Amino acid sequence: MPPRDDEVQALVEQLSADLDRSVLVDDASLRLLAYSPTLGSDDEVRKTAILTRETPRVIRDLHFAQGIANATRHVRTAPRPDVGLESRVCVPIRCQGALFGYLWLIDADQSLTDGDCAAAERTAAEIGTAMYRRDELEKPQRELEVRLLELLLGDDATQRETAAHELAAEDVLVPGTAVGVLAVRRMGEPDAELGAAERARLGLTLDQFRRTLPRRHALSTVQADHGVLVVALSERASIADLARRAQDALDAAFAGEGQAIIGYSDLCEHLRDAHRAHEHARLALRVASALPEHGSPAGWEGLGAYRLLARAAETPHARELIHPGLPKLFALQSKESLVQTLEAYLDNGCDTKLTAEALFLHRASLYYRLQRIEAITSTSLKSGADRLALHSGLKLARLVGMHPALRRTNTD
Repeated sequence: MPPRDDEVQALVEQLSADLDRSVLVDDASLRLLAYSPTLGSDDEVRKTAILTRETPRVIRDLHFAQGIANATRHVRTAPRPDVGLESRVCVPIRCQGALFGYLWLIDADQSLTDGDCAAAERTAAEIGTAMYRRDELEKPQRELEVRLLELLLGDDATQRETAAHELAAEDVLVPGTAVGVLAVRRMGEPDAELGAAERARLGLTLDQFRRTLPRRHALSTVQADHGVLVVALSERASIADLARRAQDALDAAFAGEGQAIIGYSDLCEHLRDAHRAHEHARLALRVASALPEHGSPAGWEGLGAYRLLARAAETPHARELIHPGLPKLFALQSKESLVQTLEAYLDNGCDTKLTAEALFLHRASLYYRLQRIEAITSTSLKSGADRLALHSGLKLARLVGMHPALRRTNTD
C-alpha cells in the first residue's frame, strides 16, 4: 500500500478510536479508500462497500441527491432502512479548492455532537492535505505521461512511434496489450472549449478513475474540449464494460452538475495506433453529445451511419452538405411539425402506419404533411436518392447544431 494510503488509514483509525465510531473514506466517485474496524453501529451498506470496494449505485444516487458533492462542511444524510442504510455524517474532503473524496461516520442514533463533527472535519482536512501532497509528489511522473500522451495522439507519425516506445521503456504503460481510448466531457455544446476550472475538474476526475484500474494500465489527459483516457486491456477485457464503469464514476463525480458523456473506440493492437482509436472515440463522443437518445457511453462500433456523418460534421462548411430543401423546412414555423413528421417517417422506414401511430396522427393528416414536405423541399419521397439525402441531412443537422430540435425553433 502506498505511503499516502498508510497515512489516510492511520488518520481514519485514530478518528474512529477517538469517537468510538465506524469511519470510512471514499474517493470522489464513492469508491472505498480506507475504513476503520467496526465500532458502534454498522449497516449492510458498509459491509458491501468493504467487500466490493464500491458503493452500490442506488446508494450513490441517494447520497448525491442530498447535496454532498457541493457541500463545504459536514452533512447529515437520512437513513433508508429499506436498503440497509443508516444515518451518517458526511464530511467532504477538500484541499486547495479540489474535492478529493468523503469521510463518513455512521451515526444511527444521531448522537454525534458538534465537537465530534468538528473533529471529523479536522481529520478530513488532514486527509485532503495527504491526498494533495501525493498528487504534488507525482507531478514529475505525471508531466512525463502527459507529454508522451500528447505526442502519441498527435499528427506526426514519427513522434507517435517514439512516444509509444518511450512509454513502454519508461514502464509507464504495460506493453503487449490491446489499447483503447475513451473521450469524455460533460453534456453541453460538442465543440465548445472547456474553461480552466472545468479542465482542472475533469482532469482530477479522470485521474481518480484511473487509480481504480491496475497500475500501468491507463493514462489520462485533458484537451481543449474533452478529456482522454488511454487504456491497456487484456484480450478478455471489454472496453464497453470499462466505459460503463467510467460512466458510473463520472456521473457520481459530476452529481448535480450535469451528466458525463463518453465516446469510446474499438481496441487496437499496437500503442502507436492509439491516435486512430482517439479519433474514433472523439467522433463517438460527438454523436453522443449531439444525440442524447443515442446514449452514453457510445462506442465507435455501434455508430452505424453516424461514423460517416460524424466525420462529415467536422469538414469545412459542413452545413453546405445538407440538402438545400431542409433549411427551408427548418425555417418554416408550422404548427404541423413538418420536421418532426419527416424525421419520424424516414426513421420508420417510410412506413405510414407506424409513423401515424408514433405521431398520433390520422393517416390522411400524415399524407397531407408529407405532400407539403415534398413541395417545400422540392423532393419526392418516392425517390430513394431524395430520401437518403433528406435523412442523412436531418442527422447531420443535429451534429452541426442546425436542427430545430436543438435550436428550439420548432414551437410544436
